[in-house]
Amino acid sequence: MNAYLQHALDLAIRGLLTELPAQLITAAVGTAAAAWIRARKKHRVESPAEIESER
Repeated sequence: MNAYLQHALDLAIRGLLTELPAQLITAAVGTAAAAWIRARKKHRVESPAEIESER
């Protein structure tokens, strides 16, 4: 029983030290990329050709 508990504890620690930071970094990069795309679309300047095509 003690070996099983130690094994479960080792897996939990390994997950917290390796997998969780990787998931957090991935989420942060995705969030930053989405914010950059939204900001770029919001502040985009239309070219004269785009303005003419709307008329």
